Amino acid sequence: QQARFVSDASHELRTPISVIQGYANMLDRWGKDDESVLEESITAIKSESQNMKNLVEQLLFLARGINGKTQLTIKEFSLNDMIREVFEESKMIDEKHNYSYIDSENIMISGDIGLLKQTARILVENAAKYTAEGESIVFRSGRSNNDEPFFSIQDNGIGMDEADVPHIFERFFRADTARARKNGGTGLGLSIAKWIIDNHKGYFSVLSRKEIGTRITVFIPQNKI
Repeated sequence: QQARFVSDASHELRTPISVIQGYANMLDRWGKDDESVLEESITAIKSESQNMKNLVEQLLFLARGINGKTQLTIKEFSLNDMIREVFEESKMIDEKHNYSYIDSENIMISGDIGLLKQTARILVENAAKYTAEGESIVFRSGRSNNDEPFFSIQDNGIGMDEADVPHIFERFFRADTARARKNGGTGLGLSIAKWIIDNHKGYFSVLSRKEIGTRITVFIPQNKI
């Protein structure tokens, strides 16, 4: 597992490094005299450097988790308030989509609020990435028929093939590689979300249809934490 992790990480880092090297060579050859080459190269290098920084940070998070070095800080908090915070910040930073929140009665849960909030943000970022501008992203919180607290993020984006759904939590898996790269995806976000929810003894439910959308629900049973 460790060998595969290192191999996958090396493969993923190769692309941004190659892009940065390519633009650095362009700068060296023509950038001193051609302002358009200079601007294009600086923009690309900044963008790929940020992508690489995000990738390395996510790799470090997963590596620490695998080695047992990431500890959960468990405390009681309002699930509704946490989801409302992520909802409000999503509306603020992304004006291209229509966000709504279907609230429920107040639900107090025990868990690591920072990590669970990170999970919600990962799901929202994924939804926004694959949903056209002007379309809707819906937040929900509530209790299941088994009285398990849950929150969900639903979009009406591009959706996924049924065959892809079981693989979405695998490291570096992309249902649509070209589109994911275009949108700056690392292929690690959902792996991080799964590690967090696994360590809360929770689980995911994924419903997705091609060209219709995706709903990912996170269940956080309270008698297991």
